[in-house]
Amino acid sequence: MIMPIPRVRTFVRGLDEKMEGGIPKGSVNLICGTAGTMKSSLAYSILYHNSINAGIPGLYVTLEQDPRSLLTHMKKLNMKERAVDIVSFNDIKEKVKERKVENWIQKLSGYLKEMKDEKKYELLVLDSLNALYSLTTIEDVRAEIYFFFKSLSDLGFTSLLISEMPPEGGRYGEYGVEEFLSDGIIHLLFQRRGGILTSLERYIGIVKMRATNHDTHYFPLLYQEGGFTIYTREDLEL
Repeated sequence: MIMPIPRVRTFVRGLDEKMEGGIPKGSVNLICGTAGTMKSSLAYSILYHNSINAGIPGLYVTLEQDPRSLLTHMKKLNMKERAVDIVSFNDIKEKVKERKVENWIQKLSGYLKEMKDEKKYELLVLDSLNALYSLTTIEDVRAEIYFFFKSLSDLGFTSLLISEMPPEGGRYGEYGVEEFLSDGIIHLLFQRRGGILTSLERYIGIVKMRATNHDTHYFPLLYQEGGFTIYTREDLEL
Protein backbone atom coordinates (compact mmCIF):
# COMPACT_ATOMS: atom_id res chain seq x y z
CA MET A 1 0.00 0.00 0.00
CA ILE A 2 1.41 3.39 -1.04
CA MET A 3 1.33 5.88 1.82
CA PRO A 4 -0.03 9.34 0.98
CA ILE A 5 2.53 12.15 0.77
CA PRO A 6 2.24 14.68 3.63
CA ARG A 7 1.21 18.04 2.21
CA VAL A 8 1.13 21.70 3.18
CA ARG A 9 -2.04 23.54 2.20
CA THR A 10 -1.82 26.80 0.29
CA PHE A 11 -5.18 27.91 1.73
CA VAL A 12 -5.97 29.37 -1.69
CA ARG A 13 -9.65 28.50 -2.01
CA GLY A 14 -10.10 25.96 -4.77
CA LEU A 15 -6.39 25.44 -5.50
CA ASP A 16 -5.39 22.69 -3.07
CA GLU A 17 -8.03 20.42 -4.59
CA LYS A 18 -6.24 20.85 -7.92
CA MET A 19 -2.95 19.52 -6.50
CA GLU A 20 -3.86 16.52 -4.34
CA GLY A 21 -4.34 18.59 -1.21
CA GLY A 22 -1.36 20.94 -1.31
CA ILE A 23 2.39 21.29 -1.68
CA PRO A 24 4.47 18.19 -0.79
CA LYS A 25 6.00 18.65 2.62
CA GLY A 26 9.77 19.26 2.51
CA SER A 27 9.79 20.34 -1.12
CA VAL A 28 11.51 23.36 -2.69
CA ASN A 29 9.18 25.49 -4.80
CA LEU A 30 9.42 28.60 -6.93
CA ILE A 31 6.72 31.26 -6.78
CA CYS A 32 7.47 33.17 -9.93
CA GLY A 33 6.06 35.98 -12.00
CA THR A 34 6.67 39.51 -13.17
CA ALA A 35 6.42 42.57 -10.93
CA GLY A 36 2.97 43.20 -9.47
CA THR A 37 1.59 39.68 -9.71
CA MET A 38 1.33 39.41 -5.88
CA LYS A 39 4.10 36.84 -5.42
CA SER A 40 5.05 38.15 -1.98
CA SER A 41 1.41 38.44 -0.92
CA LEU A 42 0.69 34.84 -1.94
CA ALA A 43 3.80 33.51 -0.20
CA TYR A 44 3.05 35.45 2.99
CA SER A 45 -0.59 34.32 2.87
CA ILE A 46 0.47 30.67 2.76
CA LEU A 47 2.66 31.12 5.84
CA TYR A 48 0.05 33.23 7.62
CA HIS A 49 -2.87 30.85 7.15
CA ASN A 50 -0.79 27.77 7.99
CA SER A 51 0.22 29.49 11.23
CA ILE A 52 -3.23 30.57 12.37
CA ASN A 53 -5.21 27.61 10.99
CA ALA A 54 -2.80 24.69 11.32
CA GLY A 55 -0.30 25.85 13.95
CA ILE A 56 2.62 25.39 11.54
CA PRO A 57 5.45 27.87 12.24
CA GLY A 58 6.86 29.81 9.30
CA LEU A 59 9.77 32.15 8.65
CA TYR A 60 9.68 34.93 6.04
CA VAL A 61 13.13 36.08 4.90
CA THR A 62 13.04 39.38 3.03
CA LEU A 63 16.26 40.54 1.41
CA GLU A 64 14.68 43.56 -0.29
CA GLN A 65 11.68 44.96 1.56
CA ASP A 66 11.56 46.54 5.00
CA PRO A 67 9.57 44.25 7.34
CA ARG A 68 7.43 47.17 8.51
CA SER A 69 6.43 47.96 4.94
CA LEU A 70 5.66 44.30 4.32
CA LEU A 71 3.47 44.05 7.43
CA THR A 72 1.63 47.27 6.55
CA HIS A 73 0.76 45.83 3.15
CA MET A 74 -0.37 42.51 4.63
CA LYS A 75 -2.58 44.28 7.17
CA LYS A 76 -4.34 46.00 4.26
CA LEU A 77 -5.07 42.48 2.99
CA ASN A 78 -6.68 41.69 6.37
CA MET A 79 -3.76 39.59 7.60
CA LYS A 80 -3.57 41.61 10.80
CA GLU A 81 -2.20 39.14 13.33
CA ARG A 82 1.57 38.89 13.73
CA ALA A 83 1.51 35.17 12.97
CA VAL A 84 4.69 34.97 10.88
CA ASP A 85 8.26 35.70 11.93
CA ILE A 86 10.01 38.06 9.52
CA VAL A 87 13.76 38.64 9.24
CA SER A 88 15.43 41.18 6.97
CA PHE A 89 18.78 41.37 5.22
CA ASN A 90 20.09 43.61 8.01
CA ASP A 91 19.01 41.10 10.67
CA ILE A 92 20.90 38.33 8.91
CA LYS A 93 23.93 40.51 8.17
CA GLU A 94 24.27 41.35 11.85
CA LYS A 95 23.95 37.70 12.87
CA VAL A 96 26.58 36.40 10.42
CA LYS A 97 29.04 39.32 10.50
CA GLU A 98 31.71 37.31 12.36
CA ARG A 99 31.77 34.52 9.81
CA LYS A 100 34.63 34.39 7.34
CA VAL A 101 32.56 32.90 4.52
CA GLU A 102 32.06 35.47 1.76
CA ASN A 103 29.51 33.58 -0.33
CA TRP A 104 26.06 34.79 0.70
CA ILE A 105 24.34 31.60 -0.39
CA GLN A 106 26.49 29.71 2.11
CA LYS A 107 25.95 32.41 4.75
CA LEU A 108 22.19 32.19 4.36
CA SER A 109 22.28 28.37 4.48
CA GLY A 110 24.16 28.51 7.78
CA TYR A 111 21.80 31.12 9.19
CA LEU A 112 18.73 29.11 8.24
CA LYS A 113 20.16 26.01 9.90
CA GLU A 114 20.53 27.96 13.15
CA MET A 115 16.98 29.31 12.88
CA LYS A 116 15.62 25.84 12.16
CA ASP A 117 17.43 24.39 15.18
CA GLU A 118 16.32 27.25 17.43
CA LYS A 119 12.71 27.88 16.41
CA LYS A 120 11.73 24.62 14.65
CA TYR A 121 10.30 26.43 11.65
CA GLU A 122 8.62 24.20 9.08
CA LEU A 123 7.76 26.70 6.33
CA LEU A 124 10.16 29.13 4.69
CA VAL A 125 9.73 32.01 2.26
CA LEU A 126 12.77 33.62 0.63
CA ASP A 127 12.02 36.98 -0.94
CA SER A 128 13.73 36.82 -3.31
CA LEU A 129 16.15 34.51 -5.11
CA ASN A 130 17.14 37.41 -7.38
CA ALA A 131 18.12 39.51 -4.37
CA LEU A 132 20.19 36.64 -2.96
CA TYR A 133 22.06 36.28 -6.24
CA SER A 134 22.85 39.99 -6.27
CA LEU A 135 24.71 39.68 -2.96
CA THR A 136 27.36 37.25 -4.15
CA THR A 137 29.39 36.00 -7.07
CA ILE A 138 28.25 32.59 -8.26
CA GLU A 139 31.03 30.71 -10.00
CA ASP A 140 29.34 27.38 -10.70
CA VAL A 141 25.69 28.30 -11.10
CA ARG A 142 24.10 24.86 -11.35
CA ALA A 143 26.18 23.34 -8.54
CA GLU A 144 25.68 26.21 -6.07
CA ILE A 145 21.94 26.46 -6.65
CA TYR A 146 21.62 22.67 -6.45
CA PHE A 147 23.39 22.54 -3.09
CA PHE A 148 21.38 25.51 -1.78
CA PHE A 149 18.09 23.84 -2.69
CA LYS A 150 19.34 20.56 -1.23
CA SER A 151 20.30 22.27 2.02
CA LEU A 152 16.75 23.62 2.38
CA SER A 153 15.32 20.16 1.77
CA ASP A 154 17.80 18.51 4.15
CA LEU A 155 16.81 20.99 6.88
CA GLY A 156 13.20 19.91 6.47
CA PHE A 157 11.77 23.19 5.27
CA THR A 158 8.86 23.36 2.89
CA SER A 159 10.31 26.25 0.90
CA LEU A 160 8.68 28.94 -1.22
CA LEU A 161 11.34 30.85 -3.14
CA ILE A 162 10.16 34.01 -4.88
CA SER A 163 11.59 34.43 -8.35
CA GLU A 164 11.19 37.64 -10.33
CA MET A 165 10.63 36.95 -14.02
CA PRO A 166 11.53 39.45 -16.76
CA PRO A 167 8.56 41.09 -18.53
CA GLU A 168 9.24 39.09 -21.68
CA GLY A 169 9.05 35.83 -19.68
CA GLY A 170 10.76 32.73 -21.03
CA ARG A 171 12.48 31.59 -17.83
CA TYR A 172 11.11 30.91 -14.37
CA GLY A 173 14.46 31.63 -12.69
CA GLU A 174 17.25 34.11 -13.31
CA TYR A 175 19.72 31.49 -14.51
CA GLY A 176 17.33 29.09 -16.21
CA VAL A 177 18.37 26.15 -14.02
CA GLU A 178 16.09 26.83 -11.05
CA GLU A 179 13.08 25.39 -12.85
CA PHE A 180 14.89 22.04 -13.25
CA LEU A 181 16.32 21.93 -9.74
CA SER A 182 13.16 22.93 -7.89
CA ASP A 183 10.42 20.47 -6.97
CA GLY A 184 7.58 22.79 -7.89
CA ILE A 185 6.76 25.92 -9.89
CA ILE A 186 3.80 28.14 -9.07
CA HIS A 187 3.44 30.75 -11.79
CA LEU A 188 1.56 34.04 -11.42
CA LEU A 189 0.83 36.15 -14.47
CA PHE A 190 -1.15 39.07 -15.86
CA GLN A 191 -3.44 39.00 -18.86
CA ARG A 192 -4.88 42.12 -20.47
CA ARG A 193 -8.65 42.19 -20.94
CA GLY A 194 -10.83 44.71 -22.71
CA GLY A 195 -10.52 47.14 -25.57
CA ILE A 196 -9.76 50.81 -25.09
CA LEU A 197 -9.95 50.59 -21.31
CA THR A 198 -7.69 47.59 -20.77
CA SER A 199 -7.73 45.84 -17.40
CA LEU A 200 -5.17 43.44 -15.97
CA GLU A 201 -6.32 40.13 -14.54
CA ARG A 202 -4.13 37.84 -12.44
CA TYR A 203 -3.87 34.13 -13.12
CA ILE A 204 -2.17 31.27 -11.32
CA GLY A 205 -0.92 27.98 -12.72
CA ILE A 206 0.90 24.98 -11.31
CA VAL A 207 3.58 24.45 -13.93
CA LYS A 208 5.37 21.69 -12.04
CA MET A 209 4.86 19.79 -8.80
CA ARG A 210 6.83 16.60 -8.26
CA ALA A 211 5.03 13.60 -6.82
CA THR A 212 1.72 15.33 -7.52
CA ASN A 213 -1.07 14.80 -10.01
CA HIS A 214 -1.92 18.45 -10.53
CA ASP A 215 -4.19 20.40 -12.84
CA THR A 216 -2.30 22.16 -15.64
CA HIS A 217 -4.84 24.92 -16.30
CA TYR A 218 -4.31 28.57 -15.41
CA PHE A 219 -7.03 29.93 -13.14
CA PRO A 220 -8.18 33.51 -12.45
CA LEU A 221 -6.80 34.53 -9.04
CA LEU A 222 -8.49 37.06 -6.77
CA TYR A 223 -7.89 38.26 -3.24
CA GLN A 224 -11.17 38.74 -1.40
CA GLU A 225 -12.66 38.23 2.04
CA GLY A 226 -9.25 37.81 3.63
CA GLY A 227 -7.85 35.18 1.29
CA PHE A 228 -6.93 34.17 -2.23
CA THR A 229 -9.46 32.35 -4.41
CA ILE A 230 -9.24 30.72 -7.83
CA TYR A 231 -12.12 30.46 -10.26
CA THR A 232 -12.66 27.41 -12.44
CA ARG A 233 -14.56 27.23 -15.73
CA GLU A 234 -17.55 25.88 -13.80
CA ASP A 235 -17.49 28.85 -11.40
CA LEU A 236 -17.38 31.33 -14.26
CA GLU A 237 -20.29 29.65 -16.05
CA LEU A 238 -22.58 29.98 -13.02
